Amino acid sequence: MIEEQERLNNIIAKNLARIRADKCLSLQSVGDFIGVSNQQISLFEKGKNRISAAQLYLLAQNLDVGLNEFFISFE
Repeated sequence: MIEEQERLNNIIAKNLARIRADKCLSLQSVGDFIGVSNQQISLFEKGKNRISAAQLYLLAQNLDVGLNEFFISFE
């Protein structure tokens, strides 16, 4: 179960980085959407820190993507 959670967190992290890059947004601008620093967004994207459900929802709204976009696996 823990391994599955870790796998899912890594998928979310990779997708956040992909979506941000696709939209040509800086770490800071994405951090501003949810009130965290650019360093925190970097940690999210590297899978070092986890994104809360509320933060993920706000990111989806501000990045104009569906929540499902964060759960797409390219493995």
